[in-house]
Amino acid sequence: MEPGLLFIPGPVPLPPQVRDELAKPAMPHYGDAWVKAHAETREMLRYAWSAPDAHVFPIAGPGHAALEAIGYTFLRPGDRIVIVSNGFFGDRTHEVLLTHRVKADLVSSAWGSAPDLAALRTALKTPAKAVVVVHNETSTGVTNSLDPIVEAAHAADAFVIVDAVSSLGGLPLPFAKLGIDAGFSASQKCIAAPAGIAPVAVSRSLWESTDPKSVEGWYLNLYTWDRYEREWGDWHPTPTTISSNLFYAFHRALKLLREEGLEARFARHAKVAARLRAGLAELGFTPVGPPAILSNTVGCFTPPPGVDSARLVRRLKDEHDIYISGGLGPLRGKTIRVGTMGTQADPESIDWLLKAVRASV
Repeated sequence: MEPGLLFIPGPVPLPPQVRDELAKPAMPHYGDAWVKAHAETREMLRYAWSAPDAHVFPIAGPGHAALEAIGYTFLRPGDRIVIVSNGFFGDRTHEVLLTHRVKADLVSSAWGSAPDLAALRTALKTPAKAVVVVHNETSTGVTNSLDPIVEAAHAADAFVIVDAVSSLGGLPLPFAKLGIDAGFSASQKCIAAPAGIAPVAVSRSLWESTDPKSVEGWYLNLYTWDRYEREWGDWHPTPTTISSNLFYAFHRALKLLREEGLEARFARHAKVAARLRAGLAELGFTPVGPPAILSNTVGCFTPPPGVDSARLVRRLKDEHDIYISGGLGPLRGKTIRVGTMGTQADPESIDWLLKAVRASV
């Protein structure tokens, strides 16, 4: 056990090999070693996204920077988009994209339920440029099925943007097979790297359908990143300085992901999430969502009668040095949230957490 073990829905504890990269002396953000690591990172991102032909970028910034980059690059003021929401981060996506001066219609369903596909199809009877959906809703611990959403969007000639912040590298996400047009994630979740890198993937069809001259802005313009890769790629393939320690740590985390293999990694996450659900069920906790859509990377649970969720969160921190999260929005004060992402998806650590919960309820 490490002190301050994180079972929050990200960031997650870093593997020793990744921590080692952070402890090394700072290196240049250009030159032969950097170019090699950058090229390897892009290939490993294509592997992680299951998108061999996609344009991929390791944007320096949080996951929301990647959302904004996709928004600036492929949406225009006045465009109508449809946002599918069944939780806090679906609503947050609506808030963010409204600032891009688009016409953003929200298709909402109850927190913890599946997306309302009938309402989505109705919304798409009016032309829309894009449909945006959170793949894995960390506020409720449910995973949204992408297949019917992509199918409905493409049938209406809308492209699909997927928030994969808490699913990339932990849940099956066949970007190319599903026909996703753009996706974004964050380094500190299932990839188990430090926060600060936001992976972006864009399909070739969406990329080629957009006029680069129509994009406003510079840093969060993905065509800027592409231009530097093409024109400066032999020595400086990113438009600005990225922390070398952060980037090499991200590169190392992706190597660990590749070495484990996606299928083995998905299986590990599924096994540990099931272990957590079973252990908490024995203590009277119930998941917020129905069994068919429960997430394998973050769980959201209602405590049994008589157990105060906020008090439980405090006791685990104060008495066991274990961090979990409380609920968000209407679930605040009513639920707990537990991450099972990356290094958190470890049976021994989950057993330690369950022992601590048992002693604290």
